[in-house]
Amino acid sequence: MEDFSRYSVEELQRLRAQVEKEIAERRKDHIHEARREIQAIAQRYGFALSDLLDDLAP
Repeated sequence: MEDFSRYSVEELQRLRAQVEKEIAERRKDHIHEARREIQAIAQRYGFALSDLLDDLAP
């Protein structure tokens, strides 16, 4: 793990912004991949994804 004590507050804020942006991008990528996997599973069983999700609505 890197020693952050040598960074200024401004540098740490810049790093935080970069980290938050990267986390958001990875989350978006993971959501996209999960949707693709779920869609493939639904198709493998002969269903549309909407068929599986209809029963989940309140």
